[in-house]
Amino acid sequence: MTAVRRAVNIGILAMASLMLVRSVALAHGAGVRGTQTLYVASEGSDTVSVMDVGSMKVTGTIAVGAGPQHVAISPDRRYAFVACSRSAEVWILDLPAHAVAATVPNATGPGGQTVFGAGATYAYVTNSLYSRVTVIETTTGKKVAMIPVGEAPTTISISPDGGHAYVPSERSNTVAALNLSLNVVAAELPVGVRPYAVEISPDGKYLLVSSADSNTVTVMDAAARKPLRRIPVGDDPHHMVFGPGGAFAYVLNRGSDNLSVIQMANHQVVATIPVGKEPSDADITPSGHYIYVTNMGSGNVSVISTQTSTVVGTIPVGTHPHNIVISGDGRYAFVANTGSDDISVINLLSQATVGRVPVGKRPLGMALR
Repeated sequence: MTAVRRAVNIGILAMASLMLVRSVALAHGAGVRGTQTLYVASEGSDTVSVMDVGSMKVTGTIAVGAGPQHVAISPDRRYAFVACSRSAEVWILDLPAHAVAATVPNATGPGGQTVFGAGATYAYVTNSLYSRVTVIETTTGKKVAMIPVGEAPTTISISPDGGHAYVPSERSNTVAALNLSLNVVAAELPVGVRPYAVEISPDGKYLLVSSADSNTVTVMDAAARKPLRRIPVGDDPHHMVFGPGGAFAYVLNRGSDNLSVIQMANHQVVATIPVGKEPSDADITPSGHYIYVTNMGSGNVSVISTQTSTVVGTIPVGTHPHNIVISGDGRYAFVANTGSDDISVINLLSQATVGRVPVGKRPLGMALR
């Protein structure tokens, strides 16, 4: 092994250990919300488990690159993009055959995530190792561009029209606004200290940027690309989700074990909702009536009513639940338990766990087809 290769491998391992806990939110991604098949990336076993939703059984296991952390399904449901953190590869699976269509080298890194642009012609993958966004042609797996962004990007969000993407860089304290028709950075937006995630309002007018070290959420005008207000929230804010219609935004504060509720009309916190220990991820039901929040430290899921902004239920799940994804028909929620190596299945009508499905080691990213 050459000295350069050793250095790269050491860098991958060091960054992976640094970003593991912080890289797994938003694993359900945006856009496709299926009902039939769940794909689960298990970082510890280098596999993707294929789970049939109807039978609640794993029907196949696909070997992929080292350290898969994120899965994204293309809008036409023909491909699954698997970001592998340790091998720095993106594996593209042909669906529903589950054959490997392509492997894209040097395309991602620890915490890498994938979104699809307008028409799903291209996929955009964050690459924390090289501080780039990798642009991949969806049908061929060809790497067509590498867009320089700030240092150590992980999460990525795409505008409702698919024309722009926003990439926070934790070490640069900026958000890169990408013009996806040109594959260039249109603007670098300064925000709070250690920005983690960007959430875009349903109407596309506002960007919310959570900053973990400054305990703030920055509200930005998306068109003008200017900050409107920096809002103090709880400790260590990470993932965010908009309620129905975008009137309120819910911010998961991992350090203070609560959610801050931001009213978008005046850009102020109007409520604080206590939840379990270390809230990690959240997803909203298709009806918009409930938000389900995984609590990594307490091994349960908090159910929040968007009508009252209160916790209306707490559901026990497995050990160290990280990510959650809700099926498109609103019947089930699936929770990846990284400590017990399984998926908890929650019946949303009965508000109860109806099954625990074993998968690979340390399941993280999930996507429904």
